[in-house]
Amino acid sequence: MSTFIFAHRGSSGSYPENTMKAFEQAVKAGADGVTFNVQLSRDEIPVIIHDRSVNRTTNGQGPVFYYLASELKQLNAAAKQTYKSREKIPDLPEFLDWAKEHRQLRLNMEIKGYGLDHKQLIKSILPFIDQSVFAERLTISSYDHVLLYKIKRAYPAFEIAALVEGAIWNPTAYLQELGAGGYHINARYASQELVRTLQDQGVHIRSFSTNDTASLKQLFLWEVEGVFTDFPTRAIHLRDNDQIDVQTRA
Repeated sequence: MSTFIFAHRGSSGSYPENTMKAFEQAVKAGADGVTFNVQLSRDEIPVIIHDRSVNRTTNGQGPVFYYLASELKQLNAAAKQTYKSREKIPDLPEFLDWAKEHRQLRLNMEIKGYGLDHKQLIKSILPFIDQSVFAERLTISSYDHVLLYKIKRAYPAFEIAALVEGAIWNPTAYLQELGAGGYHINARYASQELVRTLQDQGVHIRSFSTNDTASLKQLFLWEVEGVFTDFPTRAIHLRDNDQIDVQTRA
């Protein structure tokens, strides 16, 4: 099995993360998919930005939910990089319109709730996503597994993936109870045994955020279904051109 390469927040190692420029460059690089982060603005519009605040990635200050969506679009999402062009914070409808034109692209949407009410998050985000278009290629992930459980009950067509920083006890049983088809684990805690155990149960195991050559080689060797990386061009070249000893796969 060839591991799918997901551009983490787009080609974020070279372009401003979670911007349309980063996503467009991921497609040009040949990435199999992209990951992106969604949270709500003050007027409950889903916008694509990772952090709780706008401080790290833009020329603004303060929490995202202090801003109207229209105000967020006035910020420069490339302000903290050497990248010279101005980039805006996309909203979810804008991103999905773009994604419809790239039907081969797999999508991983991580919801950043930051303590907001689950009902509010679900009713403000999920109705924007056309199930007939995206159900087969969109995975919804989150560190908030209670939120994921509720999403799966309300929108069973979508795959949910439990996002975990470290290993959890008896993940097969846990994921089955959650209704999760995916398990997204920090690369430091992945192992060949875990990969094989979950894949034998039909779980889609993907690893984040992986940029160094040694880790990528190991994950490819274990045949992890997907890796999330800031540098998709590098990972694709390594996957497609590096010689991996097939004897060690057995």
